[in-house]
Amino acid sequence: MKNKYSIVSLVMVMAMAFATTLSGQIVRKSSSSTLPKSNTTTRTTKTKTTSKSTVSKPSKTTRKSKISSPGKAYAAPSSSSSSPTDVTVNFACDVNGADLYVDMSYMGDANGSYSVVTGPHQVTIVAKGCDDFVQNINVTPSRNSFRFNLKAAVPQSIKMLIDDMVMVQGGTFKMGTPDGPDAEFDETPAHEVKLSTFYISKYEVTQELWFDVMGENPSTNMGEFLPVESVSWEDCQQFIQKLNARTGINFRLPTEAEWEFAARGGLKSHGYRYAGSDSIDEVAWFYDFEETSHEVGQKAPNELGLYDMSGNVMEWCADWHGPYRAGTHRNPTGPKTGDYRVTRGGFWESEDTHCTVSYRNPVAPDDCSSTLGLRLAATSLKTKR
Repeated sequence: MKNKYSIVSLVMVMAMAFATTLSGQIVRKSSSSTLPKSNTTTRTTKTKTTSKSTVSKPSKTTRKSKISSPGKAYAAPSSSSSSPTDVTVNFACDVNGADLYVDMSYMGDANGSYSVVTGPHQVTIVAKGCDDFVQNINVTPSRNSFRFNLKAAVPQSIKMLIDDMVMVQGGTFKMGTPDGPDAEFDETPAHEVKLSTFYISKYEVTQELWFDVMGENPSTNMGEFLPVESVSWEDCQQFIQKLNARTGINFRLPTEAEWEFAARGGLKSHGYRYAGSDSIDEVAWFYDFEETSHEVGQKAPNELGLYDMSGNVMEWCADWHGPYRAGTHRNPTGPKTGDYRVTRGGFWESEDTHCTVSYRNPVAPDDCSSTLGLRLAATSLKTKR
């Protein structure tokens, strides 16, 4: 039994020694191995992604600070290998006093030079009288001057003028007033007039429209939607010339005959004394104790949908003032010469008898009182372009 236990013990000792040797080999083998390549690649990729994210677009807070302080614009990161650099960029446009924005950041006057980072940008120019101008540019060290043409964009006031032109179907009517106690000396004799179709503006020319065309407002009573006033017949010709250059349409002052036919309601006329009613209060600003003009289109229109043809401001016509002649006249344009041009309709301080559809008022063409305004007409709305 003693030998039996000795043999067993010897076998156990040898087994333990073998196990120890094997374990050491396994440990040494594990310590000499490296991490898998896939793990190394994964860690490297993460590191690159993290480093890229540090070059990002400006935060909202950063953008706010740029908007409040003009002078520099920042480009989004470029995909090219070259780094963005600051470049002095020269901006110019054909409108004075316009505001320049680059990537929604306010820079200053649109006619100026500013530091801009190379790369793509969006330029916005805001100017009174023009629709907002937006254009994408790419700034490089060699491409650092940009000029923009805002006047090519038609202001909203001009678009509304064109949309609001009313076609007056041609026809025949009695112009003037029959002889009688109510007739003014220059309203007789009443005579037959035949007119071709033409267009006339729904409203008197507003101060907004005048400013958008002329760049200044001569009116005494100020307000964008008040009728422009304090304009002479000669001023009106300059306004029309510039308006036509902008639109390509041949706008003009209405002839005296066209004005009266339209004020009477054209072929839809009900024979009213004033433009749209026998009750002057419904359609006209007159004998007004406020002593000022009023926004256009506030009273009722006449049969053609035209506003303020009685009262508010007197309206220049194309014709020289002269006596009427009996007989039938086709598309009359008045005398060839004279000392006074014709105004029609009365104004905000006129008596009711001066606001009728037949009342004529001669005024020197260079007179520009605060009672004088205009309404536009056109033979056609087709453009010359």
